[in-house]
Amino acid sequence: MGSALVVLHIDGLGADSLEEALRQGLMPFTKHLMDKEGYTIHRYRCGVPSTTPFAQAGILYGDNSEIPSFRWWDRERQVLVQFGARSTFKNVADKYFQGCRPLTEGGACIAACYPAGAAEDFGISYQERSYGEQQGSRSAWRVLLPYLANPVHLGDWVWNTLTSIWRTVATYVTARLSGRHPARPYVLTDALEEIFVHHLTRFAVEKAMGEGFSPIYAGFYAFDETGHAFGPADKHSLRILRHVDRTIEKIAGMRNGRYQLVVLSDHGQIETEPFYREDGVHLGRLVAGWMPGFHVVEMKGKAFGAQREHATGRVHLTYSGGLGHLYLADERRRLSFEDLERRFPDLVKRLASQKRIALVMARGQSDDMFFTASGLQRGEAVKEMLGAYDDADILYDQLIRLNSFEQAGDFVFFGAFKGPSQVNFENQAGGHGAFGGEQSHPFVLAKREWGLDTSHVNGAHQLHPILSGLRDRLSGIQARIE
Repeated sequence: MGSALVVLHIDGLGADSLEEALRQGLMPFTKHLMDKEGYTIHRYRCGVPSTTPFAQAGILYGDNSEIPSFRWWDRERQVLVQFGARSTFKNVADKYFQGCRPLTEGGACIAACYPAGAAEDFGISYQERSYGEQQGSRSAWRVLLPYLANPVHLGDWVWNTLTSIWRTVATYVTARLSGRHPARPYVLTDALEEIFVHHLTRFAVEKAMGEGFSPIYAGFYAFDETGHAFGPADKHSLRILRHVDRTIEKIAGMRNGRYQLVVLSDHGQIETEPFYREDGVHLGRLVAGWMPGFHVVEMKGKAFGAQREHATGRVHLTYSGGLGHLYLADERRRLSFEDLERRFPDLVKRLASQKRIALVMARGQSDDMFFTASGLQRGEAVKEMLGAYDDADILYDQLIRLNSFEQAGDFVFFGAFKGPSQVNFENQAGGHGAFGGEQSHPFVLAKREWGLDTSHVNGAHQLHPILSGLRDRLSGIQARIE
């Protein structure tokens, strides 16, 4: 009999951080997989933006084009597209993934951004717990109630609730007393992710395996949330990896010769500090000063400038860590740089001259345009600058691809680095979304004997055919026998 496939997505864990956790003994079962079962770490590049919606679309569908950020402004439909507790992607979902064969077609896709052709999501999607919207999908309550009805699960949940809240609060207080700046909005989210959602997702995977679904894909977000709150290198963040390791062990224990296991991540994280940390001034306030009469909104943030009802125009700023997009929100198409320069001749100069911004990108009528504090950069000069962050040719191609998206901002910009930390346009102690450091370097943990080659994967969409091929090879063994 052949094997089915279960893929565990560990959000935000870069390849370097995984190897460091293994060296520190924080993930003993994962180490067992490598030492005793022939697993090995396959590094790959997720591309830019280094965000979950972008990477996960590539992994699940093989197509992540026109997903420029964690949140963006859809000009055609005049809607903010975002993921999370108030996801609005369904308002534009019909524009995406046409003609794709999803990785989890006919299987189960649990706690992911997208349904990915699955027959079942067990009522759990990315930061939403009330699904049942997919045809045939059960309600989240049909997963939650059996989980809580089991005394073992309930006791485990209560114990983890108490210890996790105590540990998180203690870590937050200690960090504040030591002069560090944990991101307060993520602290409570971190506790909830670790205590409840992580456990519920694991239980849903166990149910999916018990019911014979294949393939199964499931997302676990506790490490990423903790990294946003305290930074990815914080001891509390690394402790979460023990929790993640126990989940991998529990799910691996249910394989029973039927399932093969793959563990992967979508991106990494780096240490960050908010744009406004230095002087308390948000980028939105600066933009409003540069564009008098405009109503400027930082999506998931504040509004600046003229009142909307009296404004001569609207600007939307959408952020994903160290990546930002500036949209002329009243326009129904992405403006060329020439159009922008005609209407706002000093805007790109002011953006690029900000010492907290490393690079500004726009789309010209015949060329891609890159700007730094020194002005317009072309060709080899751009690559020379990018070489400080990653392989210059690869990163240049990734940026060109992002700049080709109609859904990208009229200006796309990236936070500067201060030593190992990047300027983050959100309130986060750790972040991702841009380039530089570990944020673009995730991994696939898979058996060496499968012969997976990710050495030339420079975008998450290139991982899709590799995993789909593995899925088909495993099911093909079964098909030939039968």
